[in-house]
Amino acid sequence: MVSRGTIVQSNTPDVLRGRVAAAELIVGQAGPDVGNMRGGLIAGATSGLVALVSGGLLCVGAVALVGATTPGLRRFSTTASVEDR
Repeated sequence: MVSRGTIVQSNTPDVLRGRVAAAELIVGQAGPDVGNMRGGLIAGATSGLVALVSGGLLCVGAVALVGATTPGLRRFSTTASVEDR
């Protein structure tokens, strides 16, 4: 969460930083709860193993999707200053 927040904040214009930080906070707080609900529903309908494996596959798929659709994120570097981007 810290790494994601740093990347988002360092690439957000100053005039939007507060709004983006609020949205980031909501996603950071609600995301685990939504994941827990998904896992509980899947485990209740099938088994704990199916919930575990499907959750892992969903995570890998989400990372692959984000990586494929955001080339700027793949090239992100902390060594360059904000003015260089």
